[in-house]
Amino acid sequence: MLTLSTRIWTSFITVLTVGLVMSYVITQSGNMVNHTTQNLVMVQLPRLALIKRLRASLTEHERLLYEYYTTTNRDLVWPKIMAREKEFNHYLANISDSFAGKVMSLPKLYGEIKLLRDSLDKNLGGTQVDWDQARFDLANLTLTGQSTENILIALTDTIQKEAWQGAESTQEQISNIFYLVISFTVFIILAAMLVGYYTQVNIKKTAKRRALAKFPERNPNPIINLNWQGEILFSNPACRQLLTNIGADSDNIENILPPGFFNNLKKWQQEHQSQMNFDALIGDRHIHYSLSLLPDLGSCHLYMEDVTAREKAQAQLKYQALHDVHTGLPNRRQFEDIINQKIGENDSFSVLFIDIDRFKLITSSQGYHIGDLTIKYMGERLQQLCGNLQKHVQTFRLEASTFCIIINALDQAISLEVAQAIQKSMDEPLCVKDHRYYLNLSMGICHYPQDANDARSLITHGNAALNHAQRQGDSCEVYDDKLHSAQQNWLPIESGMRMALEKQQFALHYQAKVDAQTTNIKGAEALIRWQADDGTLISPGVFIPVAEQTGLIIQIGQWVIEEGFRQAKRFSDQKQDIQLAINISARQFQHRHFLQQLQIALEQTQADPSKIELEITESLIMENADHSISIMKKLKDMGFALAIDDFGTGYSSLSYLKQFPIDSLKVDQAFVKHLENDEDDKGIVSAIVSLAQHLHLKTIAEGVETPGQWHFLKELGCDYIQGYLFSKPDVVSRLIKPADGQIPKPM
Repeated sequence: MLTLSTRIWTSFITVLTVGLVMSYVITQSGNMVNHTTQNLVMVQLPRLALIKRLRASLTEHERLLYEYYTTTNRDLVWPKIMAREKEFNHYLANISDSFAGKVMSLPKLYGEIKLLRDSLDKNLGGTQVDWDQARFDLANLTLTGQSTENILIALTDTIQKEAWQGAESTQEQISNIFYLVISFTVFIILAAMLVGYYTQVNIKKTAKRRALAKFPERNPNPIINLNWQGEILFSNPACRQLLTNIGADSDNIENILPPGFFNNLKKWQQEHQSQMNFDALIGDRHIHYSLSLLPDLGSCHLYMEDVTAREKAQAQLKYQALHDVHTGLPNRRQFEDIINQKIGENDSFSVLFIDIDRFKLITSSQGYHIGDLTIKYMGERLQQLCGNLQKHVQTFRLEASTFCIIINALDQAISLEVAQAIQKSMDEPLCVKDHRYYLNLSMGICHYPQDANDARSLITHGNAALNHAQRQGDSCEVYDDKLHSAQQNWLPIESGMRMALEKQQFALHYQAKVDAQTTNIKGAEALIRWQADDGTLISPGVFIPVAEQTGLIIQIGQWVIEEGFRQAKRFSDQKQDIQLAINISARQFQHRHFLQQLQIALEQTQADPSKIELEITESLIMENADHSISIMKKLKDMGFALAIDDFGTGYSSLSYLKQFPIDSLKVDQAFVKHLENDEDDKGIVSAIVSLAQHLHLKTIAEGVETPGQWHFLKELGCDYIQGYLFSKPDVVSRLIKPADGQIPKPM
C-alpha cells in the first residue's frame, strides 16, 4: 500500500508530466496556427495582389490596343502599350516564381498576345490598313486575353480555397488549444484538490505523530525505553514521580524496576518473547508492568502502572464477598468454599449450626439497628469463645441469626463439648447499648463423612438437625438416621396433605376439659387428625411441622376453624354448655386476612363466638407483643374467649401479661408431668395458678394423667383439667356420656 508521501509525490509527478505534454501539444498547435497565418499573410495574400495587378495590366493592355485601333496614333498609344508590357512581364515573372508549374501556359498565351499585337501594329502602321485583319487580330486578342483571365481566375480560386482551408485549420487548432487549456485547468483543479486532500491528511497524521511523540512525555504512567542490551535510553517524568512516591532516589530509574528484571529480560529475548505482563511490589506500591520486545527495532518498551488503589479495592471487594458486613466473620460463600475444599482433601470434620431463638422479637421490638448490633456482639462472643477453646474451629455467619462453626475433628464428644461451652456462655447476658439480653440458642450438629458424602447434603442435614432443635427450643440436636427419615418423608407428607384436603381425609377429635372440682365437662379442645387412604391415623406431630414449614397450615388451619365453628354451633343447638377451644398457628395469627377469615366463618356457621376459645402460644404472642395485643383486642371485640397455650415455656413479662386481653392460662404439660415427685415443677405450677388468680384469669392444666396430679391441681385451685385421666381425644359422639350425666370418670 502506497504511503501518503508516495501518493503526494506521485500526484506531483503526474501533474508535471501532464503539464509538460499539454504544453508541448499547445506549442505545436500554436506553431501550426502561426504557420498557417504566415502562409496566408506572406504568400497567399501577396499572390492574390499580384494576380489582381496582372489582370489589371492585361485588361489595360487590351484597352490600349483597342484605343490604338481606334486612333491609329502610334506615337500616343504605343509607349503606353510598351509600359504595360513591361509591367505585365514583371508580374508574370513574379507569378511564375510563386506558382511554379501552375502558370506554365501564361507565357505561351502572352506570346500569342504579343504576336497578335505586333500583327495589329504592323497593319495599323502601314500605308494601307486592313481593317478586317485588324478586327480579326483584336478579336483573337480578346479571346486570348479571356483565356489568360480564366487561368488567373482559377489561380485566384485556388488561393482562396487554400486560404479557407488554412482558416478552418487555424480555427480547429484554436479550438483544440481551448479545450486543452480547459481540460488542463480542470485537471489542475482536481490535482490541486487531491494534493490538498493528501496534504490535509498528512497534516493530521503529522499532528497525530507529534501528539504520539509527546505521549510518553505527558503520559501519567511511567514509561521506559531500553535498547536491546538493557540500557535505559528514555524515561518520562512519571518515572521520577513514582520514585518520589516510594521514597527512592529520583535520579536512579532502575529503582522502579522489579527485582531480577535484567536477567529476566535476557531470558525473554532468548525465548523470542514479544509481550510480557507481570506485577511486582515496589516499596509499598503495587506496580503492573507491560514489556514489549521489539527485536526489529533493537529496543524494548516498558510500561508501568501504579495499581495500588485497584489492588486495595479488589482486596476489599474480595473481603466483602467472603465476609459478613456486620460481624466481620466469614460468610456463607466462604463457608461453602472451605467445606468443599475439606471434602476434596478427604478431611474429617463436624459442622455446628447455631441460631438465636426468637431473634425476630428483638428486631420487631427494638428495631433493626439493635438487631444488627446483637448479631455483631454475638459473633464476637462466638469468635472469642472458640479462640479460648483452643480447638481447630472456624466461625461463620451464614444469614440472619444463623451462625456456623466448623470443628476440625470427627469425634462427636468434641463437637458436643464446643456446643456445651457455647450454651454455657449464654448464661451471661449480651449487652447491647442499654439493653441486656439473655439469649437462648438452638444448635444442630452434622459430621463428615459419617452423616453426609458431599457439601450439599452436609448443609442440608445440619439444617435439619438445627430445625429439629428449634422446634424443641434452646437445645442441641445431632443429626441421625431418624432425622434423615423424617426429612425424607417431608415431600410425601406434603403431597399427602394436599390430597387429604381434596379428599376430606382430615377430621377433628375432641378432648374434654373438666371442672377440677366437679369433673363436669366445661369445654373441649378440637384436635386435628388425618386418616390416610389405608385407614391409618397419621399423628399431628408428624404432619403439623411439615404443614407449618410449607405454608399448608393456613389452609388446614382454616378448615379446622370452619369445622370447629360448625361443631360449636351444634353444641349450642343441642343445649350443650361446652366451650370449644381451637388452636391458632403462628402463620394463621400473622396472616393479614386472619380476622376477616374468622368473621366469614362466623357468618357462614352462625356460631356464637363466646362459646369458642382461641388458644395462642406464648412464644407466638411475644414475637411481636404490641402487634399481638392489637390483634387479640380485636378478637375480644368480636366476642371470642382467649387463652395463652403452653404458658411457662415462653418469655412473656408480667408487664405484657397484664396487657393481654385474655381469659385463661393453659399450664404446659411439661410442668404437669412430674408434679408428684418434682418440687420445682410443683413450685412453677403453684406460681402460675397463683398468678392467674391474682390477674383474675382461669387456669387449665393439660396433660393430667394420674389422680395424684389431679388432686394436687385441685388443691391449688386450678380451674380446669385436661388429659388422659378423664378423656382421650376422640370423635364427638364419644366425648359426652349421657348415661352418667356428662361426668367423665378417671380412666
